[in-house]
Amino acid sequence: MISQDDGGLGADSALRVDGAEAKDALGDHAGLEADPALQLAVDEPAFTLPAARRSWLASPVLQGAAALGIYLAVWVSLVTRRLLLHASQAQLLQKSPDPNFYVWSLRWWPYAVAHGLNPLYSHEIAAPTGHALAWITTTSPLALLTAPLTLTAGPVVSFNLLEAVALPVSGWAAFVLCRRLTGKFWPALVGGAVFGFSAYEMSHNGAGQINLTYSLLVPLLAYFMVVWWQGSISARTFVIVAALAIAAQFFLFLETFADLTAFLALALVLGLVLAGRQYRAEVLRLTRLSAVAYLIALVLVAPYLAYALTTTPPKPAKITAMDLASLVVPQLGRTFRISWLTSAAAGPRPVSAGCYVGIPLLVLVLVLAVTGWSSRIVRFLTAILPIIIVASLGPVLYVERHREGKLPWAPLFHLPLVRNSYPSRLMLFAFLALAVATALFLANPARRVAWLRWPLAVLVLAAIALNVPALPLVRHTTVPAFISTGQYQEQLAPNEIVVVVSDVGNAGMLWQAESGFYMRVAGGFLNAGVSHRTDLPRPVQNLSHATPTRVARFEAFLRASKIGAIVLDARRAPAWAGIFAKIGLTGHSVGGVVVYPVNGCQACRSLDWAQLRGKKTAAA
Repeated sequence: MISQDDGGLGADSALRVDGAEAKDALGDHAGLEADPALQLAVDEPAFTLPAARRSWLASPVLQGAAALGIYLAVWVSLVTRRLLLHASQAQLLQKSPDPNFYVWSLRWWPYAVAHGLNPLYSHEIAAPTGHALAWITTTSPLALLTAPLTLTAGPVVSFNLLEAVALPVSGWAAFVLCRRLTGKFWPALVGGAVFGFSAYEMSHNGAGQINLTYSLLVPLLAYFMVVWWQGSISARTFVIVAALAIAAQFFLFLETFADLTAFLALALVLGLVLAGRQYRAEVLRLTRLSAVAYLIALVLVAPYLAYALTTTPPKPAKITAMDLASLVVPQLGRTFRISWLTSAAAGPRPVSAGCYVGIPLLVLVLVLAVTGWSSRIVRFLTAILPIIIVASLGPVLYVERHREGKLPWAPLFHLPLVRNSYPSRLMLFAFLALAVATALFLANPARRVAWLRWPLAVLVLAAIALNVPALPLVRHTTVPAFISTGQYQEQLAPNEIVVVVSDVGNAGMLWQAESGFYMRVAGGFLNAGVSHRTDLPRPVQNLSHATPTRVARFEAFLRASKIGAIVLDARRAPAWAGIFAKIGLTGHSVGGVVVYPVNGCQACRSLDWAQLRGKKTAAA
């Protein structure tokens, strides 16, 4: 087989195999004939190695480990080193609720399992009633995988570690697929980088969304299909590993699971069209096996799914589709002072976020399509890539943030399942197709463009490198000494319901996770579909612009929700201390916070406009 003993060190050092041997190596079962895009190189090697050493270097396992090591070394040293050097500090994008929500999720699953609680419903947040989590992305596979580290070192350490290595791991999975298809190390290494360090992965990495950056299951599922097609694993083995991968993706992130299902259906239909009479039976068999794998996966996730159907799903998301210009517009500051690129990249919501492909990569795919059209896999990639990109545009075409009009399929985005999705996230599958295309082109380009392959590869990698954003890190942890030194145990009773007021996103959930769920938290930001703007309960948030009516509702909330204390981040004290004092609450400073015992709101008093205007209250 290609992956066993082909060398894979690049065209210059590939083992010499004649055309007949190459076809035998691919095998009749592979359905690839002597496809030029997948044949082993036939040129004389530039150098030779002893047979034993050559076999050792050609090991797919060793090459996979080498690829992962290279990805880790480059990414960690240049981008995520601080996350690992200060792994115990909550430091990534602390204005956003997302990173600290995932810190909470990493601690929640071990806590729920250890205490025999239903992990799909938590009474620890949105107290006292709690909230269902079936439609909330709590990344259970990652939480359970890192549970030993979380329980010994804390959830922040687990989160920072996951953040630091997410992209290299996803890149490695794409490398494995590309290496299997090409049999060559260097082309596969570039292909893996195209996927793992894509704008999609980097933008979500900077946002702390580990549910989106751990995309390794998608290329691994494709890898399982390829090794079955090549006859290296049995149908039974394929069904088992595919079912496990599909089920794991369901638990990791439901939207990616749904997108994967749609993408796989499209890929199989397209495969039937392109297979021809000779290989159509094999594609049909792959379709049947994939369907069986899905059925097994649905059995595995049935308890979760059954519970989810008994709870209220989140509100439909505001459609977030791809701006067409984002394919070629890098992030602001990386536009080489080209005026139209700079203008397109500017603004509060840059069009390039998550979808930037770059001109070199688009040129590479175009050259591959023109020169490798005789290859079935090239025709497949050439056909499926535009479909994915068009679907990523969503219901309305935007170019440089300007609305150009509705697209013909706009009504589809009002369907129950589709309306909760983000079309731009389909670009994950586009980057996988781009990765495979890159590896195929670099492995065996047509002779007339062979000179172009490595210059194009350098430009592709340069475009990726130039678009790498700096991680939005704070210099000091946002967890106060009140939590980190255990002072909360002297100030709060176990399971006491508290309101945490801070300008740190989801500070309450972060502090709760770090304390091992010592206290219950009123509020918490779960996602945009179920939470109201901030992680604060609405009566508390509304108090930032106090009126007599809002003060009355705040006091009623404290009593009805049995709030035991309000914990105010000392950095926000000037904005809130004044109104709390007017209401009648008295606080004391400890460990970087101000604790306001509520005591049933016995000291609370109503305020009229004159009392409120006695001293202007700063907005939160």
